[in-house]
Amino acid sequence: MKKVTSSHLTTPLLGTVIEHKDPSLAPIFVIAFLNTAAKIAAQTPAYSLIFNDVAHAGGMQPQHVSIRIGWLMAMRSLVELACTPLLARWSDRVGRRRSLGLCCVAYCLEYGLLSVLQSAWGLSIVFVAGGSLASHNVVEGSCIVDATSCPVARSKAFGQLFAALGLAFILGPIIGGELSAIHSSAPFAAAMMLSTGSLLCVAVMPEYLPEQVRRREQSGASVLSTLHAFKHLIQQNYQLRWYVYASALSGMGISAFITVRTIWAHYTFGWQGPHIGRVVATYGATVVFAHFVLLPLLLGIMRGREGVLAQFCLLVHTARFTAYGLAPHGGFIYAAVILSSAGSCSVPVLQALCSRCVPEADQSLLSGGASALNTAAQVIGALIGSHIFAHSLAGKSSSSAHLLLCAFLCGSAAICVGIAGFHDVNKPDKTLKVKKRSARTWIAQAEGMHGMDASLPSPTMRGGMLFRGRWAQSRDSSPRNAAAV
Repeated sequence: MKKVTSSHLTTPLLGTVIEHKDPSLAPIFVIAFLNTAAKIAAQTPAYSLIFNDVAHAGGMQPQHVSIRIGWLMAMRSLVELACTPLLARWSDRVGRRRSLGLCCVAYCLEYGLLSVLQSAWGLSIVFVAGGSLASHNVVEGSCIVDATSCPVARSKAFGQLFAALGLAFILGPIIGGELSAIHSSAPFAAAMMLSTGSLLCVAVMPEYLPEQVRRREQSGASVLSTLHAFKHLIQQNYQLRWYVYASALSGMGISAFITVRTIWAHYTFGWQGPHIGRVVATYGATVVFAHFVLLPLLLGIMRGREGVLAQFCLLVHTARFTAYGLAPHGGFIYAAVILSSAGSCSVPVLQALCSRCVPEADQSLLSGGASALNTAAQVIGALIGSHIFAHSLAGKSSSSAHLLLCAFLCGSAAICVGIAGFHDVNKPDKTLKVKKRSARTWIAQAEGMHGMDASLPSPTMRGGMLFRGRWAQSRDSSPRNAAAV
């Protein structure tokens, strides 16, 4: 047997490149699942039902309840949009653990207050204020970017995160719906317990953003200059302009329905919490099925014709809302939900089309600007949808009037995609030609969370990339290696 000397042991180690081992992201997936399940359990259908009961007990008419809920949803969306970039940049400076811990504490406080408040004004103030720290997903997405050292690992991690969110989309409505039959405060108590569990996970998770790589300076442009740059960006590319219009219109249509979905089902079909929760859970299952099964299949079949695929998915949305309006009974809703699964693929396909029109350096600007525009569209949709349904409750229009509006907006979005498709790609644009990418950038992958939650009242990454251009560019470097000295 050959004898091994000490020199033989030490020599190979000198100058050897040691690959950086990425930290485990399992705590992030658990935290994302618990927080998202808590958020959905508290909102679907619990919040709208308890607000309806409390407001009705205080003498508020059903049509006024619809209008109030529309304003509350719109105001919370605006608060989320305003606070998410601040939360994201703050986490870049103080670390991910402290940021996620603050979000979990805020969730526990919000759900604790909602479980005991018995006034419409109290429920309103707590709900809107809760939006200030609701976008925990932007921190979780940042953790993945910080912890992964190569595009393959990063893509895999985002896929695992979406799987955790998908499970929450299914279980959250069931928890909230079933517990609402026991007591109106039970869903909020369960949500507070889930958030407490996520807080415990934060306490033991590693810090994914080390002290030495945190950004201390206040980098980034102002709000007005950023929005002006985004306006200039979409004006440079004809196709991008119409894709963005389509995304905004479809978001407006979906928001017009989601805002009043619970009270619409309650007043139209007489459904209570458990039944509404089961239907929303069924829809969540179709969303997960669409993104993990249908979307890859459809993209493979329609390769090179993604614009046609986006039109198809948007028209499926149009058919779904039309079917809701024509439903003779509640059982018909289940069939419409299942048969329209392909509609849930519209958001990621539109995002991919937009991403192809923009160079790598402008991906963060596109992400943040599109998030701001889509949030504005969702606010408008929430207000319009709630007011139209209020007219229906007052007996001034059909109960399906707001559903026809949703169908019209999604159909208009399909037309916008068609207009973009008519553009001659050989005709020079104001901007330089963008080299087509075989795969989406990590920013587009992170924003893919919108594709899963655009139709569900879960936390989002609204504006998460606003004012973070330097941070995004620093994460586009080559895989990290640690060399032995």
